[in-house]
Amino acid sequence: MDDCWATLPRRFGGASFGASLRRSPIPALMLDDQRRCREANAAACLLLRLPRARVLELCVDDILAPDGLAALQAQWEDLLANGTQAGIYQLMMPDGQRLRAAYCAIGNVSPGLHIAVLDLQPDEPPSLEGRTGYDEELSAREREVLARVALGETGPSIARDLHISISTVETHIRHCLAKLGARNRTHAVLLALKRREISLV
Repeated sequence: MDDCWATLPRRFGGASFGASLRRSPIPALMLDDQRRCREANAAACLLLRLPRARVLELCVDDILAPDGLAALQAQWEDLLANGTQAGIYQLMMPDGQRLRAAYCAIGNVSPGLHIAVLDLQPDEPPSLEGRTGYDEELSAREREVLARVALGETGPSIARDLHISISTVETHIRHCLAKLGARNRTHAVLLALKRREISLV
């Protein structure tokens, strides 16, 4: 199968963002219009406890717990119509165990392709609009740091490359979360991409 990560258009960061998703420690799936998995990064395969070849045989319906299927079609239609969606699902593991996970999805990143990232700390459903009342723009340095986070760089590597301390990196990241109204780093990256605060080309 072709590398679907490489097909992301420039407005979503192009191949650079696709490459970052491929190697990201954050579980990410690329889905087609029929909800079939067209791509899965290593983190998603580990989460689902399946090899990539097996994940690419699945569709979203196969991954969700049965009691979540009734609402799936309406939620899927909402994603295709509105372009973004977030919520919490119960995932069904191969051994029958259920795993509660939050997701953020962006529809139509390429014609017929959609991205979903998963968060295993779903204390509340995330929102791709951010929390209300948060509309302050990121500074140039905050955008730079957050873009590097999106590409999977660690705090120490960002600090070394930018000639700043690790604590300063963490401060910039905290400011990004606060300004965007994000609940974690993954959410901040998605919000910043949606708001075009960061570009990964």
